[in-house]
Amino acid sequence: MDSPKLTEGSSPVTEADLLGALSSGLTHALEAMPVPAYIVDRDRRTRWQNAASVDLVGDLRGRLDTNVGLDPKDLSRARDAFARKLNGAPHTRVEVSVTRRDGTPVRVAVSSVPLKDADGVMIGCFGLVQVLGEAMPSVEAPSLSPRERETLTLLAAGCSTAQMAEQMGISTETVRNHVKRVLRGLGARSRIEAVAKGRRAGLI
Repeated sequence: MDSPKLTEGSSPVTEADLLGALSSGLTHALEAMPVPAYIVDRDRRTRWQNAASVDLVGDLRGRLDTNVGLDPKDLSRARDAFARKLNGAPHTRVEVSVTRRDGTPVRVAVSSVPLKDADGVMIGCFGLVQVLGEAMPSVEAPSLSPRERETLTLLAAGCSTAQMAEQMGISTETVRNHVKRVLRGLGARSRIEAVAKGRRAGLI
């Protein structure tokens, strides 16, 4: 199978080129490490994984980032981190959810660095994966008004009804009405549950 080519008119980059950006001794050590590690090329295609990475998520070699099971939000975060490295960042860290080989979702932190050729041009990146724990099931964000979002944010900050009324410039009775609508919108029975559900839905 031919190696994927870069899209911006540059010379084709092979897996050997990418691995050559690391010292040969290091790549042998990485193969044996229990920490998942991987290399992607400049097209964001997985080109190398160590055994721990394959054990965690399966063999993704040859796949583009759109085909590795990331949800749209996490894919956007991962691409933003990649773009920061292209723009000169020496290191990025991003948290995403991935699917284990057995199909269960897991939350991971991915720390990665750019890999450069002899001219200092980024040709890909090397990453290490830290498993954080089981991923919470994704929750579709309910529709809350701007005032209800503000109320939820203040609830998350631990504000009392009186403190929210003062910050929002409204009466305590109006605050209570906003809180009731927030609880109803999130399907929550308490302020604490509303905050937890709001966090899971990415509202705060």
